Amino acid sequence: MKKNVLWHLVLALFVFFVSPVFADGAGTEAVPEWLESASKVASPANVVASPGRFENLVRIQWDPVAKATGYSVFRARNVAGPYYPISPVLKEPTFDDTKADVGKYYWYKIIAWKYIFFSAASEPANGWAALFMPSGEETTVELLTRVIMDIPHFMRIKEAASRVEETLPEPMDTDAYLPTGEEIFSYVEQVCATEHRRIGSPEARIAEEYIIGEMSAILGAANVGVEEVECDVYKADSWALQVEEDGVTTEFPAFYTVNTGIVYGEKPNGGSVTGPMVWAGEGTPEEFDKLGNIQGKIVVAQCPFPSFPVGLIQMLYDDGYYTSDPTGSFNLLTTQALTFVRSNFPAEYTEEKRPNSVYWLASDRGAAGLVLVLKDHPFDINTHWGPYAGKMKSMPCMYVSHYMNDSIQAVAQAGGDASLTITGTLEPGYGRNIFGILPGKSEETIIISTHHDSAFKGATEDGTGVGMVLAMAETWAQVPLEDREKTLLFITTTGHFYGGKGSRFFAHTHAEDLLKNAILDINLEHLAARNYVDDGQGNGVFDGEQALSIVFVNEDYHAIATAARMMKRTQPERTLLIPSTLLGPVPPGEAGHYHMYTGVDFIHWIGQPYYLLTSDDTLDKVDVSQLYPLARGISGMIGTYMKMD
Repeated sequence: MKKNVLWHLVLALFVFFVSPVFADGAGTEAVPEWLESASKVASPANVVASPGRFENLVRIQWDPVAKATGYSVFRARNVAGPYYPISPVLKEPTFDDTKADVGKYYWYKIIAWKYIFFSAASEPANGWAALFMPSGEETTVELLTRVIMDIPHFMRIKEAASRVEETLPEPMDTDAYLPTGEEIFSYVEQVCATEHRRIGSPEARIAEEYIIGEMSAILGAANVGVEEVECDVYKADSWALQVEEDGVTTEFPAFYTVNTGIVYGEKPNGGSVTGPMVWAGEGTPEEFDKLGNIQGKIVVAQCPFPSFPVGLIQMLYDDGYYTSDPTGSFNLLTTQALTFVRSNFPAEYTEEKRPNSVYWLASDRGAAGLVLVLKDHPFDINTHWGPYAGKMKSMPCMYVSHYMNDSIQAVAQAGGDASLTITGTLEPGYGRNIFGILPGKSEETIIISTHHDSAFKGATEDGTGVGMVLAMAETWAQVPLEDREKTLLFITTTGHFYGGKGSRFFAHTHAEDLLKNAILDINLEHLAARNYVDDGQGNGVFDGEQALSIVFVNEDYHAIATAARMMKRTQPERTLLIPSTLLGPVPPGEAGHYHMYTGVDFIHWIGQPYYLLTSDDTLDKVDVSQLYPLARGISGMIGTYMKMD
């Protein structure tokens, strides 16, 4: 008992004397000289905290210290502290932090003990528990609650990053090498030459060959790699929704839900189902309970999209890391419908079912089919592509426009029959990841990434992303080798619309080679997207502004500072720079996959136009005038990292 009291007393004294509350501006402890001289043991070296390698824990390891009798682990939410003890006195140089919350970043320091003496704290190590892609199930209230709880932590990070911004080197000047906006748009046009670029399709092959050719011309064929990513190629050839009303059967405007109705074995070519319709409201478990037996029936329900409270988040987070809004379009009431997220029909990135998904609530209760109204979507459209996690589902599902809500609700409540038809094929196939390497003077690597597949024409998703990656390759290939301090890796992956499989495959495959020395990923998606809004009759009309863009950055001071300075200098329209964890453990898009599996820091620039995932994402949605200014800002961020020590 006395021994435990002694250890606790010593630990308390340690926290008092070396807590970063008393740290200097660099975040290192100012240890009193008499205390340092009394120490008879060296500080632990080579402290490593696992970057998302383990579920529900962070593993911290360090080199054994000669003559040490034990170790203690201290943890903080940011590098500057304060640090608090989280372990008992340990005998071995390893510790599992099982109380680490998913979606939060932690910093760890270790001290070594020799009886009652202890070392100075080690250098800090950053780690986090295994992350996962957000599914979209979080409500606005839940989001705001989490955001409010994290405000103090955010403010500390913002303040520290602002100090780092003052120390950033000036970026290399690459203006003379940048392509014009029209030249960048020509890349976009060629990538978008077909009606879609769905993984494994002939149309995707055309785009892939074009990207391979352009990268080879810019970087040299020897510096370009192509890798196949296996998948099941789902192809719907025909689809229809027919409903019966007053004895008359008519075709109802609808679009198939990808990866439904065609599965290996029982439905290799799909087929038709028929049954009486029932109305399930917003498809909650409670509403399904009220329906009772739905065996063999066609369930009709609403599929809502969540709203992102842009103005409120901006206020709570004091403009985030930075807000660029030169047209003054944001105010406290500004919101954004997240039309890539379905609140009751979330993506599933594992084999596990989400029990409250409207799809499984219907399927597991024996429904023959499902019809979903795209509630809250701004436009009169039914061509929504999602969820696209690559999981094939037997029960057919179809989407209808929310402008048709009253009509479909009336016939469903009347109990008329409906027939759903989806026919096509499901075959083994593959997409291709394409990457190019531009060697620098060191092996430290900056990644510039996007995805090349698309559900439809995909001008902004992700024609502009590919165009910008090629533009950066073209720009930096002209910079002399002696001026390229770091290596550049340009990646365009397949399978975004297959659960991000291409990026996950690349991260797993190359974690120990191409990505081993990666220091930053600049991921680019949905850039230069014009903002289209509903004219009140379901038609999207250009309102003269850019679609909302969000730049997500993980908790790295240099990445935050680099992105903030770029935005201050270039002033992109309607763009927020915010923490990467705001919408979930990682943001939607390719950057999250690289970060989850390698720990690389990232600046993830992603636009949020309402027409994402629909057939409306066409070439006229690209604001060509914005491509050059965006390219200049992106190249400036690369140039900043080129000159960092």
